[in-house]
Amino acid sequence: MQHDQLDLSQQHQQSKKQAVRYIKSQLLLTVVISAILLVFDGVKAYSALTGGLIATTANAWFAYKVFSVRPDSAAETMVASAFMGEVYKVILTGALFICAFVLIKPLSAATLLITYFLVHMTPAMVSALGSNTSDMEIKREK
Repeated sequence: MQHDQLDLSQQHQQSKKQAVRYIKSQLLLTVVISAILLVFDGVKAYSALTGGLIATTANAWFAYKVFSVRPDSAAETMVASAFMGEVYKVILTGALFICAFVLIKPLSAATLLITYFLVHMTPAMVSALGSNTSDMEIKREK
């Protein structure tokens, strides 16, 4: 039983590190897109920064809620935490979009939304790139 708990704890820590990696990747992509756009247009640059930060903030909140539960908690507790994290993530995302569209003038809505989408998709891209790298390393070992 203790061995299973150790494995569970290790898996929890590994998953937590992966989530932090995703959030850092989202922040990096947000800054890179905003910096590139700053060369061309200041409004588009801060619109991109806003869209990227909305995606990153919401995902960071979700990760916080999911990983705030101990790995040895009951399955119902873990599912409830993930569900509530997702609910609040959607609410937070909506509230941040409303704030952005109401408070930021002028705003490039297209740039904000495109950057939000790109940054929101970062974890999928990081996973795909990471799995390709892992597959290549496994093939080299054989």
